[in-house]
Amino acid sequence: MRTRSYKLLTVFLGWILLLPAVAPGQEKIVLVETGSSMPEPLYKNWIDEFHKQQPSTDIRYMAMGTAESARNILAGSGDFGGGDAPIPEAQLRAEGRSILELPAVLIGIVIIYELPDVKGELKLTGPVLASIFLGKIKSWNDPAIEKLNPDMKLPELPIQVLHRNEGKGSNYILSDYLAKTRSPHPQPPAAAK
Repeated sequence: MRTRSYKLLTVFLGWILLLPAVAPGQEKIVLVETGSSMPEPLYKNWIDEFHKQQPSTDIRYMAMGTAESARNILAGSGDFGGGDAPIPEAQLRAEGRSILELPAVLIGIVIIYELPDVKGELKLTGPVLASIFLGKIKSWNDPAIEKLNPDMKLPELPIQVLHRNEGKGSNYILSDYLAKTRSPHPQPPAAAK
């Protein structure tokens, strides 16, 4: 009987000694966010400022792209996500649970070009850019580009379009803009894959 009492006392004292070590760990909140790489520096700055005011909460941001973040959120992995493109309505409805999407950051997309020996600032409109990305305008001296830049001597060089990998929200943002500017009846862009 005495041996059993000592065993119970040992277990009880062990729990008492471990309890202070467990309790502080339970007071810490860790949130995981996945999202776009483009606003990552801004999000990390916000997280640092939030942590200064709420030291018991850690937020871990993992930049993995808009599409991967959406897949994680829809699968219930992670606490919240950030992306440059909205999750398609059909996917949200199929979830059967409430997912709230809020705009947080305004992102600008810039078209960069390189034209050797051309001086000045090249002017391009939305419809001309859409035609370039659709492959309808293939050369820098195309009449549509020359009309916008009458004072420039544009070379007879092919236009080589470069773009980001699939699944990047910036693809969605640019595609959305181009779809809205190319005709009076735009078609919505495909979601970032």
